[in-house]
Amino acid sequence: MISGIECVTLGVTDLAAALRLYRDVCGFRVESDTRAAVSLLSVWGLAPYADVRLVELSCDGYAFGRLRLASFRDTPSSVTRRDHGPGAPDRPTDAGPKALDLYVAPPLARTVDILGGAGCALRAGPVRFLVRDSDSEEAMLTGPGDVPLLLMVGHRHPARAQRSIPAAGRTSEIATVSVVVADLAATRRFYVDGLGLRGVDIDDELQGEERERVCRLFGVPDDTRVSLVLFRDPAQPSGKVLGVHFHERTTTALTNAMRPGNVGINLFSTRCAHLEALRDRLQANGIAGHLPIAHVALGDGMPARVMLARGPNGELFEFIER
Repeated sequence: MISGIECVTLGVTDLAAALRLYRDVCGFRVESDTRAAVSLLSVWGLAPYADVRLVELSCDGYAFGRLRLASFRDTPSSVTRRDHGPGAPDRPTDAGPKALDLYVAPPLARTVDILGGAGCALRAGPVRFLVRDSDSEEAMLTGPGDVPLLLMVGHRHPARAQRSIPAAGRTSEIATVSVVVADLAATRRFYVDGLGLRGVDIDDELQGEERERVCRLFGVPDDTRVSLVLFRDPAQPSGKVLGVHFHERTTTALTNAMRPGNVGINLFSTRCAHLEALRDRLQANGIAGHLPIAHVALGDGMPARVMLARGPNGELFEFIER
């Protein structure tokens, strides 16, 4: 029914700092720099007079896994996720968007140091672990606006999961978004039965040392049960969703759910060829209620139709029919 995630919108308080990281250090390139149209602000639930600058960045022009930086005239006070450091209002086990996952070239420590010099803070890792036929080395950092960034070296990853190996010291597009899952069954129903994504590449509970290493990466006790399930568009290696479930230790929803106007992760945007068919499918599976469809002008000036829908873990999707 939908594509992989085409774009993730991040609310930022300092656009210049965000561009220094994502454009100048990570290697993303600017594809557009516009102001949000009134029609789009209305769909997002923002005031028509809100002045929102949108800068969209890609990895070498690739259409998936893009970033859309949203800079607001009035500095937002709500952060979608802040679960690390003194006074953090959220817990690592709270359900909701967890991190943006980016591939990097080995050695991982080199890119961690480069991003650290650009203002990111190392939270955990690096750790190396195996899941099925994948051999990963990963580290968790905090980027601008408290956004968690998960850096990955795919020492052995299938081609369907990794588009390319970035240049040394650079990052890939957003290969995956990690989401802490409250209910595995409801999450599978939303992504597979509702959105039509594939959910069979990874669907495993981790055991032994692999579990302990992933627990350290996500900042939870070593004896926490952890299950991973991956949802993707079979046609695309990027724009995937990785559900992370902590079983009985999974806690409540984030203090601030995803929404336009927050600092941090605002929206997951995907393509959809027929919004009414998607809406009917979501409603037929008991996943969603009333879902209005609106005509909007996007940043490229082209007309489109948009529908917003929220997933079972607070995910907010923006489905776009051009």
